[in-house]
Amino acid sequence: MTSLRAPKTLIKLTAVFCVAAVGLLLAFPVASAEERPARPAPIPPEQLKRVWRVEAVAAAIALKIGREDGGKVVQAYVSARESYAEKVGSLPRTRESFQQRRELAEKAAAGLKKALVEAVGAEKAEKILGILSPFGMTSFRLDRMVNDLIAFELPREKSRQAVLAVLEYNRDAGKAFTAAREAGSFEGVREKAQALNEGLNKELAKILSEEQMATWKEKQARPFGGRPRRQPQSGKATVQ
Repeated sequence: MTSLRAPKTLIKLTAVFCVAAVGLLLAFPVASAEERPARPAPIPPEQLKRVWRVEAVAAAIALKIGREDGGKVVQAYVSARESYAEKVGSLPRTRESFQQRRELAEKAAAGLKKALVEAVGAEKAEKILGILSPFGMTSFRLDRMVNDLIAFELPREKSRQAVLAVLEYNRDAGKAFTAAREAGSFEGVREKAQALNEGLNKELAKILSEEQMATWKEKQARPFGGRPRRQPQSGKATVQ
């Protein structure tokens, strides 16, 4: 019986991986080969910590959590993100490691939830996790978006408003993707993602200058990074 279960499990995991990959492709607009920029450089570790602190502070302020408890929230969030990043970073980038990443994400989420419940109570902990979604499929995109906002060096209040708008966008995009993945169908996800992008840009246009908005749109044109497609001799683009 054991020998029969293994192939079925492998097939199931492979199917889940493929569905998730298709979802990522459908959920966001794809630029042409000419428009797509090179893969952005990884955010340095110390800068990532700053990004995580900014995310946690924005969530705490949005939920009107006091300074003392807010400090606990920031500490718990940054610690959980850092620990998870280190563990995932040590895994090989293979399809076989996909399940390991999911298990690590589940453990990290459970650990963070426990720490937040101890810091601010169950109700606020749930709300914080709902806003931040730190271990979802879109968390790395969230970090890069927040990092791009930090680069604008906005005044404190404008910075908080912009980061919160991005957090809410990420929450809604994550919900849409998760629902589609669980349903096994990504029909309508692209349209939903485009609507969310438009809504986010409208909110940010109230905060950023025209020049900053132009820079923002340019950086977000290819949400998941990616190197330019290679052009085969036939002239047709292929995905790397």
